[in-house]
Amino acid sequence: MKKLFITIVLLSGITFIYAQEKSAKDYKIEGAEAYKAKDFQKGFASFEQAIKMYEAEGKIDTTLYFNAGVCALKIESYEKSITYFDRSAQLGYKACTALLYKANALKKMDNNIEMEKVCNYGITNCKENADKFNELLFQYYLKSGLDIFNNAAKMQADVTPLAKTDAEKYKAEMEKVKAEFTKSLPMLEKANKLIPTDENCKKALKQAYELLEMKDKAASL
Repeated sequence: MKKLFITIVLLSGITFIYAQEKSAKDYKIEGAEAYKAKDFQKGFASFEQAIKMYEAEGKIDTTLYFNAGVCALKIESYEKSITYFDRSAQLGYKACTALLYKANALKKMDNNIEMEKVCNYGITNCKENADKFNELLFQYYLKSGLDIFNNAAKMQADVTPLAKTDAEKYKAEMEKVKAEFTKSLPMLEKANKLIPTDENCKKALKQAYELLEMKDKAASL
């Protein structure tokens, strides 16, 4: 009787262990529920586990890569999100949206060179998201240009008092100011080309053109 009791207990333990094992589908469902509850950390872990289990079986569930990418983006795991958005795009699942989210992740990482490439590709090949890619690029160009422009404006303000006290030094320092304003032009011009109606961009460009005696360009704004 004692041996029989031990055997029953052991078998019950084994049955319990098997009952606790989750399948890839279970993790997929768990991930979806976590996502709905905005528990993106758990959602990402569940989707990633489902991906690993399916791939171990030689299977692919295209939705999982996109969902894992979204969760990774939400928890600021940007490199992981890019990996999964790339895979989603390669598999043709919500490819353009995946690329748009990838561009956002690259922006968060300050990887502007790659972000620019993705956006330019998206503008050409993802017509339904072209405006959003365009806006991302515009904000990048405008911010980059204004950063340089504002620095040039500060330099100009610092130099201005010299006009009354030291004309030669003022002239030399103003050449440096003009050089800095010139550096701001490429990015501001790109921004203006994308959204010609933006007043902040137009105002900065016009001021730079006028200082640099580029009268025709200033008049065109």
